Amino acid sequence: MPPIDLLATHLGGLSPTAAVSIGSGVTADAPPDVTVGDGSRLEIGDGVILRKDVEIRVTGGATVRLDARVKLDRGVRIIAANGSTVHIGEESAIGIGSVLNGGDSITVGKLCLVSGYVYLQTSMHRHDRGVPIRHQGYDHAPVVLGDDVWLGAHVVVLPGCDLADGTVVGSNAVLRASTACDEIWAGVPARRIGVRGEGQPAV
Repeated sequence: MPPIDLLATHLGGLSPTAAVSIGSGVTADAPPDVTVGDGSRLEIGDGVILRKDVEIRVTGGATVRLDARVKLDRGVRIIAANGSTVHIGEESAIGIGSVLNGGDSITVGKLCLVSGYVYLQTSMHRHDRGVPIRHQGYDHAPVVLGDDVWLGAHVVVLPGCDLADGTVVGSNAVLRASTACDEIWAGVPARRIGVRGEGQPAV
């Protein structure tokens, strides 16, 4: 994989007032698809790994920060807008095809495992009666993952959820509530099914 400094000239869509910083030892399979708008910021820390087809869009005065040794797998899409901050902590890994939709802020702590095709959603369509949904706009709320959180494949985390350190969420779950430390959640909608260290229910 070539070092990202050799690819920096390929980062398209950079506004004249955008701020981009790239640490040392960053590697990528191919140039990521990057857009950084006016007054927005992208920070890529040391040793970050970007696989193919990564897309990062930072607009509306937002910030995306990837701390040291973060790994973004193939097809990961990160969107930050409306002055939000999307921050992924050290040594966390985002799985193939996952989407971080930052209409509001998203925080992923250190040493997290986000499996493939996970959706972290901070925006929700308003859906009052009598007006087409697509004309009503959005409500926004942040999403927070603490340290050492594991999300199974195809998990959806809805706006306003705060997952405490050590949370585990089983595959295909739809999470619409916050969790306490080391809890295990699964299902649609997700519910608490156990605690780490007190037996290991299948997730």
